[in-house]
Amino acid sequence: METSETNTAIQFRLLIVGDGTVRTVPLHGTRWVIGRATDCTIPLRDPTVSRRHLLIERQGEGFRFQDLGGSNPVLLDGRASNTGTIRLGQTLAIGMTRLTIEQRHQPSPLTTRAGSTVVLSREVIDEELQAPAADSLSGTAARILDRIEWTFADLGDLSDAAEPMLTLAMNLCGRNTGWIGRFTTMGIDTLASVSTVSQQPFPLSESVLVEARRIGRPHLLTTQEGDVARNRLVIPLGNGPEGLLVLEAPEPNAPQGQELLRLAQSLSTVVWHRLQETTERLRLRDELQRLRFHGSATHNALLASGRLNDARQTLRHLAGSPTPILLVGEEGTEREALARYMHAEGPRRQSLFLPWDAARVPAWRHEKDLLGDRRNEQGLLQRCAGGTLFLDNADALAPALIAQLATRLDSESPAVEMPVLVMAIAPAAKLEWPEQTASAMASTRIDVPPLRSEPRDVLALAELFLSEMGSCPDGSPRLLTERTKRVLAAYQWPGNVRELRLVLESAAARAGNQPMAPRHLPPPLDSDQPAGIPEIPTLEEVERVHIQSVMVRTSGNRTRAAQVLGIANSTLYEKLKRYGITD
Repeated sequence: METSETNTAIQFRLLIVGDGTVRTVPLHGTRWVIGRATDCTIPLRDPTVSRRHLLIERQGEGFRFQDLGGSNPVLLDGRASNTGTIRLGQTLAIGMTRLTIEQRHQPSPLTTRAGSTVVLSREVIDEELQAPAADSLSGTAARILDRIEWTFADLGDLSDAAEPMLTLAMNLCGRNTGWIGRFTTMGIDTLASVSTVSQQPFPLSESVLVEARRIGRPHLLTTQEGDVARNRLVIPLGNGPEGLLVLEAPEPNAPQGQELLRLAQSLSTVVWHRLQETTERLRLRDELQRLRFHGSATHNALLASGRLNDARQTLRHLAGSPTPILLVGEEGTEREALARYMHAEGPRRQSLFLPWDAARVPAWRHEKDLLGDRRNEQGLLQRCAGGTLFLDNADALAPALIAQLATRLDSESPAVEMPVLVMAIAPAAKLEWPEQTASAMASTRIDVPPLRSEPRDVLALAELFLSEMGSCPDGSPRLLTERTKRVLAAYQWPGNVRELRLVLESAAARAGNQPMAPRHLPPPLDSDQPAGIPEIPTLEEVERVHIQSVMVRTSGNRTRAAQVLGIANSTLYEKLKRYGITD
């Protein structure tokens, strides 16, 4: 197992370049499987990448990779390699995708104080002075900044865009320390901070914030804070301002005065536009992730079920909470679908959703699957870091293992974001969990009503499932007779929604191009025929049986069969095709 010291010391991210886009993925945990399969830790959309192509493992502050047998070789800096060590800045190529591991710089905390601060001087741009020459530093930088075309980036968060912008500003202005943040209703949100001279918290007095809001444009500010004199370049961002960029600790030959202020003015525009652009792209990415689930059959089925209204509303409110949730419903109800709904509605939708059924896995494998083993093999709890882990039939887990899960969720380092745990059990299940564990793991309980509790849901879901199956073989829509609808609504559905779907799939196969009648339903739903009255076949069934008999008696001779039936050869061909009769 990795130690908390390793986790908190240094954090990393994976830069994924391919298909004209750049994606940044924070590397939480110690093991990542990369490929096209949706159950990979980091799924890719590259058709030249195999389903499970590459394994990357963290070992302390280093990384090892292993080719999992992809169709295309793994290239380390252009050389084929099945396994080895990858250092920061090196490039792994799989198919048309390039992977690079970078270090994530954690922003230093911002400290604000309202102590005695005296503003000694401030300087803003003098608009009456002659504009700088085109070949001056500020003029050249302004032209370059105006022409920057940013590559589309699917970033991990806003800090991944703020950090390179802050580094750019520090390099252009010749400063060794910088901080960038934005104003919120709760105060100041630090996006990034970089310092080449100190790792201490970034100090910012209240007077600096007041001056930034009051002046509203880039200015050089000199203050006396106790016994320390500080010289800062303060660059407000946006209208209001909405953000702030502060640079300190100038280098010996750093630009000064009006030239520096004009350079800061160009930086202010570019940095703020970049942050706004990234914010909008992150919003669109989250919206797309939500719509991917919202447009799915699973989501439509949840919306069609009126009996699930209360469960949906409760899960939507709990979507951002780290508290474990217990879903109580019969087998075959929408337990997993509700867990996916909560995952898609919350802030964790960009991370992994992993379902796991304890009843389908031998008991001796439970602990290894969930918590990993001594060989540093990750369990589901680590693989699903920052996402949602759905444990179906959680009552099959040993009480001691549940207690271990509760302890692990409480004791992990803050640097390792644990998944939200959603567990599901049947109403009749008996939880033999310790009282303290039960209060921690099952305090939030949500009931999932059975399908029989709302007959209207049966018909609504039936119509939805039939539309998913598509049209009949002849292109006509799949329909239910009125008698079939009454049979479906009156049935008790011990297998709930899962049984309803299987029944409709079986009936559709039996019905062919006809509307689904009760006789097409599998047992026991087909037992509603009145006693003593034989089932009367349809005209199509009689015709199909007769044509089959004639084809057998004529040894498959279509011309002779058409003469016996008294129809044209072309008509016989069409009927053979419609009924699926072979020669």
